Amino acid sequence: KYDPQKEAELRTWIESVTGQQIGADFQKGLKDGVILCELMNKLQPNSVRKINRSAQNWHQLENLSNFIKAMASYGMNPVDLFEANDLFESGNLTQVQVSLLALAGMAKTKGLQSGVDIGVKYSEKQQRNFDEAKMKAGQCVIGLQVG
Repeated sequence: KYDPQKEAELRTWIESVTGQQIGADFQKGLKDGVILCELMNKLQPNSVRKINRSAQNWHQLENLSNFIKAMASYGMNPVDLFEANDLFESGNLTQVQVSLLALAGMAKTKGLQSGVDIGVKYSEKQQRNFDEAKMKAGQCVIGLQVG
C-alpha cells in the first residue's frame, strides 16, 4: 500500500542527496527521470552517462530505463526494481516507492551519510573459519534428541 509518510521521507532524502527540488507532486517531479539519474550519479559516479533533459516522452522513458539499469548495477535485487511505466504512467507507484526505499537502504549499507535516516541497512556476511580440531570436536557431540 502506498504510504504518504514514506513519500515525504523519500522526498527529503532525494532532495538532500541531489540538492534539487522535486516539486509539489512527487510523481510528476520524478517522471522525467532527470532527478533520479542525478541521484544515481551521486550514489555511484558516472553510472548514468547521458541524462536527457528533453520534454519528449521517449527521452523521459530512456532516462527512467537508464536509472533502473544503474540501480541494478549498484547491487539492487531484481525483485526490488520497478519498471519505467510504473512511474511514467502512474501504473504502480507503490512499487516505485518500494524500489526507492530499497535504494536508500543499499546506499546506507554502502556508507552514504545523509541527514535523513531512511531505508534498512542490509546485513553483512559474516564468514567463520574453524580449524580441523574444532570441526572434529563438533562431530563428537550427541544431540539432545538422540535418546
